[in-house]
Amino acid sequence: MGLDLSQCLVIGISSRALFDLEDENDIFNKEGVEAYSKYQLDNERNILKQGTAFHLVEALLKLNELSGKSSLK
Repeated sequence: MGLDLSQCLVIGISSRALFDLEDENDIFNKEGVEAYSKYQLDNERNILKQGTAFHLVEALLKLNELSGKSSLK
């Protein structure tokens, strides 16, 4: 049986909005998939910079704390 989301607010946010991936996108567009893959592997341990939607997601997650309800299980 699937998860019942009928009483939940569901929001979709892209990874490019959540994280600042402009450098990665430029590499992909200008140098192609192989250069992009190499860049990703070379930088996989680096923490991504926050994107424009990052603070929105933080605020939305805090609504769970304010409501006293836990996250989905």
